[in-house]
Amino acid sequence: GLIYAIPRDGEPKTLARTEDEHVWVLIEDGNGGLYAATGGRAGRVLNVSKSGDITEVLKTSDPNVSSLIRASDGTLYAGTDENGLIYRVDSSGAVDVFYDTAEDEVKALALLPDGRLLAGAMNSSGLTPQRTPGAQNGSRPDGKRSGGQAAVYAIQPSGSGWRLWEVPAPSVHALFVTYDGSVTVLTGGDGDIFRLYPDGSHSVLTTGDMAQPWSFLGDAKGGGWIASSGGGLVFRLGYNLAREGSLTSEPEDFSLVTRWGRIRWQGDVPSGTSVSFEARSGNSEEPDETWRAWSTVSANGVLTQSSARYIQYRANLKGDGKVSPSIREVTVSGLPENVRPLVIDLNVSGPHEEQAVGDLKSKDGGGRSSSKNEDPSPGWTVTWTAADVNNDVLVYALHFKGRTEKTWKLLEDKIKGNSYTWETDSAPEGIAQVRLTVSDSPSNPPSLAQKSERISAPFTIDHTAPVVNIASIASKAKGGVIVTGSTEDATSYVKSAAYSLNSGEWRLLFPVDEIFDSREEAITLSLDALSAGEFTLVIKATDSRGNVGVVKSVFEVK
Repeated sequence: GLIYAIPRDGEPKTLARTEDEHVWVLIEDGNGGLYAATGGRAGRVLNVSKSGDITEVLKTSDPNVSSLIRASDGTLYAGTDENGLIYRVDSSGAVDVFYDTAEDEVKALALLPDGRLLAGAMNSSGLTPQRTPGAQNGSRPDGKRSGGQAAVYAIQPSGSGWRLWEVPAPSVHALFVTYDGSVTVLTGGDGDIFRLYPDGSHSVLTTGDMAQPWSFLGDAKGGGWIASSGGGLVFRLGYNLAREGSLTSEPEDFSLVTRWGRIRWQGDVPSGTSVSFEARSGNSEEPDETWRAWSTVSANGVLTQSSARYIQYRANLKGDGKVSPSIREVTVSGLPENVRPLVIDLNVSGPHEEQAVGDLKSKDGGGRSSSKNEDPSPGWTVTWTAADVNNDVLVYALHFKGRTEKTWKLLEDKIKGNSYTWETDSAPEGIAQVRLTVSDSPSNPPSLAQKSERISAPFTIDHTAPVVNIASIASKAKGGVIVTGSTEDATSYVKSAAYSLNSGEWRLLFPVDEIFDSREEAITLSLDALSAGEFTLVIKATDSRGNVGVVKSVFEVK
């Protein structure tokens, strides 16, 4: 936390001891002294006189004051690290919070000629802030933003502000206003340097391979000096226009193998300047030796590169030293290969079925009926899931046929949803299947449209109730009877049976072999200790499709 005075000739000396851990910024106070932004335990702004005397101007609740600037009227603006606040100290010493950003730290400040304050803010921890700044400061209502991107705010003298620019870098280290009102922006990460204009537009000045840029000192012509951290090097940023330059894009991922069309671009090409393009393509995310070599793009923008998943362009710009061409927007057109859509699963469920009949492609090849006896649905329900890697709009067609039939019959065409209810009252009984066809024709011309289909597992359509037969009712000792009979269903298997005596409660009735698993089952019922008199016996049987058959018999016990 020391401040040194370094004379042109002679030895440096300690000018002041701040008693803080860090001195982050020094600016002139207009009276031959300094203002110092300090930090460590508490972020402070100190006024240091020519003789080294220290006066505290501002003490904040944040640990560091990381940026500081002085307006022509003597007003100080100080940005903090932790809560991302900007304090204002007027010439009388009155203090208020001028603006509350949504980021952790305000690292850079600059004053535009029109009186607006620019603030470079970033998240030092890389995490998304969860606090909600007050609505009066003009920031987003939820106070949140991506942790990997910095921002430059523009703030009116009244304190109203907004995000002027979402910086394509994780941090902003310096802002410097040039002679024409534009702003040189020094960023972290890759160390790119930008020119920001008052309306929020920007351009790239340079993308250097220098060590981490840290601070910037501009000159009167638009250039300046860049001090880097780590290596401790100083670089010179020129102000003259380069005669040549190039801009290489990131590899663009078209997701699928793509047939290339044209490069289109927008910009300005003054007389005596030129813009030309090169391009290359490949199938790896990072360009390597397997990529096709760079080749020149024709004047009309036609791309002759081989079909591939990735493409990269390089724009070559040439000026005359006095004026340069510019590029604002580049568009690369291509047609990704159209891949067939797929039906991932196809399920058919009928009355009294909780789980649909299994897909023909399923592992066990068949379905299982539920033991629940719920009210039947109005018909068979066909449901499916389909996918298309091109994200095309899909349309479906549904056909059916009996297991022994040869041709498929259309149920419904041009279905847009993922389910269909089939009223099977008019369909013949027996084992049937459905076939689902999916097509991406809504998103493609007929010559390029693709389709695929899937066939369901067989399922049984059954409208007929099982037949219940009572063959005999024979008396036995002590007032009992033995009832023998059978149940039979024409199409599906009998699922359950029950009996009721004299309209009493239903009691379960099992077949002779104790397992309901076939279309015919023999039944035997023993009724004991009946009093003398007449009895009404009702037996019902239910098949696997919910159809119920009933038989009644009246007998007498003497």
